[in-house]
Amino acid sequence: MGWVWWFLAVPLGVAAVWAIFAPRSQWRSLFSWSVANAHTSEPGGAAYAYRQIIATAALGLALVMVLFALIGSSAREPQSPQHIGDIESMWGSPTPLLVYRTFQTATEPAASLIEVPIESYLPVNDEERAPLYLLDLEPFSRLGTTNIPGYLGSEPAETDSTISRADVLVHVKGPLLCIPRRVVAIETPERVQLSVQYGLPTPSDGSKPDNVAACPVGDDLTGSVLIPVRLNDPIGERSVEALDGTLLAMADSES
Repeated sequence: MGWVWWFLAVPLGVAAVWAIFAPRSQWRSLFSWSVANAHTSEPGGAAYAYRQIIATAALGLALVMVLFALIGSSAREPQSPQHIGDIESMWGSPTPLLVYRTFQTATEPAASLIEVPIESYLPVNDEERAPLYLLDLEPFSRLGTTNIPGYLGSEPAETDSTISRADVLVHVKGPLLCIPRRVVAIETPERVQLSVQYGLPTPSDGSKPDNVAACPVGDDLTGSVLIPVRLNDPIGERSVEALDGTLLAMADSES
């Protein structure tokens, strides 16, 4: 529809500018042929001034049409979804996978698992719900598989919403060949201490894998993962720390 505005605006604008700056030339070029004697029938100064006033109004109308044409053109341009920008600004690139699981947090770490550094966290609760774009994230998988023995928690029931029940989102970058197996949350009135532990899938033969060797922390082959965590209470004014007391960084969508 934008082309229609351009089709109307351009000739109208040209004619209006011509009438404003050279009204006599326009009359002689366009209208003098319609009279028997062009010299005696030429309009006077007042008529030309009146034409200039009308041309000024027409030029304004042409500018309005151009504005409508620009608006119509911009509306047709493909727009990248807003949530993609939100994800990249808050969690970085590549887009994280989502641990969409129901689980109970532990109160202490397991000695056989590997603690993965927490990159950042985002508090969410009843006043500021978890962003809905999380539901569009790909679920966590290991080499394309989601049904992994030992994977943290279980599939949520249809009536359950892990996202809406979360109090905090935890962002980690874990070894690609390992999986999230445990989330530790220790809460006091002053602080919340969090830890995410990775390990290999549970072997079918009942053996105990060497998670230390198989899940190196800081290795280049890592995957970006988001874990919704439900606490006993929203974080509120409490500080958020690692188990050793180091303050964790809060995700900032404005960065």
